[in-house]
Amino acid sequence: MYKSEKSRREFLKNMLKGAGSLYAVPWLAKYAHAIPTTLDPRVRIPNPYVTQDGRPKLICVNGDDFQLMLQTGLAAIGGLDLLINDNQNTLIKPNFVYTEAYPSTSDINSILALIQQIQHISTGTISVGDAGGINNQQIYDFLELEAPITNAGAELLLFEDYYDVRNPSWLPEIPDFQVWSDIYDTPVLLNLCSLKRHYAAYMTCALKHHVGAVAGPNRTGTREYLHSFDDLSEEFITTIAEIARLVNPELTIVDARLIMAINGPILMYEGEIREMNKIVICGDPVAADAYCAQLMARFDETFDPSTMDTILERAVSLGMGTSDLSQVEIIEIEQTSVDDPSDDIRPDKIELYQNYPNPFNASTNIKFSIPEQSRVSVRVFDTLGREVVSLADRVFEAGVHTLRFNANGLPSSVYYAKLTTPTGFTAQKAMVLVK
Repeated sequence: MYKSEKSRREFLKNMLKGAGSLYAVPWLAKYAHAIPTTLDPRVRIPNPYVTQDGRPKLICVNGDDFQLMLQTGLAAIGGLDLLINDNQNTLIKPNFVYTEAYPSTSDINSILALIQQIQHISTGTISVGDAGGINNQQIYDFLELEAPITNAGAELLLFEDYYDVRNPSWLPEIPDFQVWSDIYDTPVLLNLCSLKRHYAAYMTCALKHHVGAVAGPNRTGTREYLHSFDDLSEEFITTIAEIARLVNPELTIVDARLIMAINGPILMYEGEIREMNKIVICGDPVAADAYCAQLMARFDETFDPSTMDTILERAVSLGMGTSDLSQVEIIEIEQTSVDDPSDDIRPDKIELYQNYPNPFNASTNIKFSIPEQSRVSVRVFDTLGREVVSLADRVFEAGVHTLRFNANGLPSSVYYAKLTTPTGFTAQKAMVLVK
């Protein structure tokens, strides 16, 4: 299906480029007007990262080692092999908007870590590319991207050819946009976003990240077209969702270890860099943006997440996903080391701590504290809510206690440690088993 569709697009592209010679061949000329000059939006692979009842999964990992955080998050959501075949080509679209370092642009190390994860499951070609606010070759040279990406076994794209693409629902007066053919034709598109404030688009993340994948009407810059509207106007905001609909990525990975707060999307606009120490992974770009808006509000006191409502509502109406986080399975994971957290804790409340190490292979420790003698139940469940093992159901003295969970014989997946007491207290932590 994909190969035949790509062949049709290549034929169309070549025919359009040679329009003059087309009419010089009489038998082709009669068919010229039958060839469509505009394509529909890119068709994405249906989101494989959903629950049994169809709700999208979203993983948020807190930590300081991107490679380990990425490995943890991908394992928790179900693995890249749910999305990428063993010989399938993929394209990583980072955030290369200007000649500034991370978080204005994507961190080269995060790109290399994602390349490595893809290589674990696929022998297909891995491409990397974006089109920013200035010439992308200039950005690539400034960030010194070519050597490390090539050495990692991937290729860096400049984006030279495009297709005219539009949403079928657009009114005739709305012009076509040009989507770079490398992006439109890729079997799997992975968005590697930065989490940033934007002076006009409120937040740069999963949806806004598509602007660099699309040239504006009549081959003008998309940014110039967007800013032909008044900044912060409804036309400006909703057009971002319309552009995102043309591209339709398969997976969004938000690198939010450092974020651009207050203003942005670059330091030149007086942005302020702050530590968030998180990454977010989701197959639903709308849910990813809705969740990241909530995160941004926690780390930027000037940000109001309701400013994202218009773009999210438009994206939902276009069928891109859900902005209702109550309909999303959110798994928040604390990356922990193999070091045992200090027992020098004076418990004044019941608390279940993150297991350590996390992620883990074979076994991990589950620690909890109680301020007074109490009966405590600690059980482990799988993602379907089935009990895997009961680690304890007895009376414990006041203090800090550690239980060992041995996962030998269990498959790689997310498991949940759940603590309950007779008083009705309940706490739960997600644990990631990676073999």
